[in-house]
Amino acid sequence: MPQIAALLLTSIMATAAAAGYSPQHDAAQKRFQGNEEPTAKDATWTSPSIFKVGLYDDGSSRDGYAQYVCMTLNDYGFKEKKVWVQIIDIVKLVRDDKWVKIGEAHCQ
Repeated sequence: MPQIAALLLTSIMATAAAAGYSPQHDAAQKRFQGNEEPTAKDATWTSPSIFKVGLYDDGSSRDGYAQYVCMTLNDYGFKEKKVWVQIIDIVKLVRDDKWVKIGEAHCQ
């Protein structure tokens, strides 16, 4: 079952993302899709300035994690760019196809 959920998740997130905005966008996205960030379950850019990261909802505010994502994006050259990071409930996305925001930060 986890393999089916992972395939469905990858399909949903890939559908939401445009084909690479820039090498910076691609590199940052890969970081939050891979083993470097174990808390993140997947990530996608839905526009050049909106980055969505999927996490499990544990009931706590995920605004702090969104701020962490902002700091990490700075390492990829987004320091002077305004990016809206949205943390979404990955279970609701996979199960119900709904983008439920559980945290956010406006990076500047």
